[in-house]
Amino acid sequence: MKEEKINAHICLLKPEIEKLIKNKDWKAIKEAISILHPSDIADLFEELDIKYSVVLLRLLPSQLQSEVFSELDSELQLQILNNLTAEDVKSIITELDPDDRTELFEDLPPRLTRKLLNILPSEERKEALQLLGYPENSVGRLMTPDYVVLKKNWTVDKAIEHIRRYGKDAETINMVYVVDEGWHLIDEIPIRRLILADKNQTVESLMDYHFVSIDVNADQEEAIKLFEKYNLVALPVTDSQGHLLGIVTVDDIIDAIREEQTEDFTRFSAIKTKAVDLDLFTRLREIPLRKIFRARITWLFFLLIMDLIVGGIIQGFQETIAKYVVLVSFLPVLVDTAGNAGSQAATLVIRALALGTVKLKDWAFLLGRELLVAGALGMAMGAGISIMGIVRGKSIAIAQVVVLAMIVNVIVGSLIGVLLPFIFTRFKKDPATASTPLITTLADIFGTAIYLGIAYLMLG
Repeated sequence: MKEEKINAHICLLKPEIEKLIKNKDWKAIKEAISILHPSDIADLFEELDIKYSVVLLRLLPSQLQSEVFSELDSELQLQILNNLTAEDVKSIITELDPDDRTELFEDLPPRLTRKLLNILPSEERKEALQLLGYPENSVGRLMTPDYVVLKKNWTVDKAIEHIRRYGKDAETINMVYVVDEGWHLIDEIPIRRLILADKNQTVESLMDYHFVSIDVNADQEEAIKLFEKYNLVALPVTDSQGHLLGIVTVDDIIDAIREEQTEDFTRFSAIKTKAVDLDLFTRLREIPLRKIFRARITWLFFLLIMDLIVGGIIQGFQETIAKYVVLVSFLPVLVDTAGNAGSQAATLVIRALALGTVKLKDWAFLLGRELLVAGALGMAMGAGISIMGIVRGKSIAIAQVVVLAMIVNVIVGSLIGVLLPFIFTRFKKDPATASTPLITTLADIFGTAIYLGIAYLMLG
């Protein structure tokens, strides 16, 4: 409800802002947007024509410019950059937080990224290159080097004075970090603990040496799990020797979660996300048709080739089918049920792998459990189709073939659903790649071969 009110407010504000820009009433524009949150201003930018967005951005104070710019989607960011002067661009990207700047550079074409890096001041350029040097989707790409550190021998009074002086440039001061002389992370302290302590106490007296950190090269999914497990607002990032390099804050993790969920969703749908950089699901109306085509054709063509195998299997049993034509009427329900059972099993395993409650080493245990569950499901489904086997097949022999094929197909489909995510994980691929279309297509192939093979053996 709140979001609808905000959107309605932005829609009402849009024509007024456009009118003020046409009239060059800059003072009134500043007054109109001064009460808005940066996210709401970003929503307004999404509604305005690009020419108005550029003008409005130039009217914002430099700090607010960077805050609003970081809230925009990558496509609009690129359009705005292409319509700004080099000096304006330099001002914006210099003011951006390091993690937001890294995210921007990741989304831009390499040529433009190199150009923007060259106009950054030397210190910011060095910082940006360092962050971009970490592997894609690693924690290093998410972290910011803007944080507050303390020394354990300081008094609380000195620590608070230090926070006052340097905290304004930090991403967050909810947590401050204690390092030794070699810059190794030795503890983290909530700001509340410092504020409530006596000013003559030492920082060391407040330390418990209990903290959670993550390696800079770890995958961002590992960071997401730590934030969820420990309810963190910030996570310190270290190298392999324990040196503090930066922190990841909860707002960056929320963005990472959204990105991971979108990526998994596309893979579940057998869509190649890299071609559209995940914008396919977030900005479907604006995505060029060629990109949508390119994202979908690869898997569809691959699945088409696999489906042709089914036709070859049916052709191999054409004599049996010609003699017992009624067998064909049961084929769709048998292979579809196997595919559905496999998709159910895969969904459970993929989610468990994502949450970390299941590890690669657990594959044999889960396979054994699934064999028992699938056997029970197969017998239940077999009992359900047995009556139709007798009625439609007009033969006990046909009914026996259908029931046995149903049991075996459900078991095989379920085992495929369990094994595929583990196989993809073993080869360091996202288990979500074991998507529903892939599982159902494999179930079609195996299910058809099993059904017609059983029919051939039992009916002759």
